[in-house]
Amino acid sequence: MILPLDRDLPNGHSQYRFTVFAQDEGGQGLVGYADVQVNLKDINDNAPVFPHGTYFGNVTENGTAGMTVMSMTAIDHDDPSEGTNARIIYSIEKNVIEEDTGSPIFEIESDTGVIKTAVCCLDRERTPDYSIQVVAMDGGGLKGTGTASIRIVDINDMPPKFTKEEWLTEVDETDGITLPETPILTVTVHDEDETNKFQYKVPFES
Repeated sequence: MILPLDRDLPNGHSQYRFTVFAQDEGGQGLVGYADVQVNLKDINDNAPVFPHGTYFGNVTENGTAGMTVMSMTAIDHDDPSEGTNARIIYSIEKNVIEEDTGSPIFEIESDTGVIKTAVCCLDRERTPDYSIQVVAMDGGGLKGTGTASIRIVDINDMPPKFTKEEWLTEVDETDGITLPETPILTVTVHDEDETNKFQYKVPFES
């Protein structure tokens, strides 16, 4: 039975060892032995793979260009010592574009897979998350793709706004020093930041 020779992980072997023998007199006489070692030469038959498929990262809104967001690492089961078969170069295949300038929002270091912001001042209230597609290509041109899911982390950059510019109510005058226990008016505010805890105050006029 003849089987294919595979040298790469996870199931292959880069080397085989076995013993051969020869016997004279038609297989009835003396026997000689020899050890044989076969080293398999690598070919580029494995494309890079992102093990997790989708990777998750985050970056704070309103930051500068060049901020590190996350990193993505692909693996290639070809032999790294055999030419460039397992040398991986990273690039972004499907980026997101800033509407105002037409510039790509993210960039990636080609040799490390580190993703950074390419523009400043991302606004969570405008776009809270992004998805980009990253390509890992080996020296022989084989490719693998993975997805980077990026969340924009909120900072407190939006002031609260009352839901109405003017509030009107009517209340009866009080009798003596007795004050009513029920509220006379409830006002509401809206804040586009992610987490809010409001404190209300009334400036008194003399």
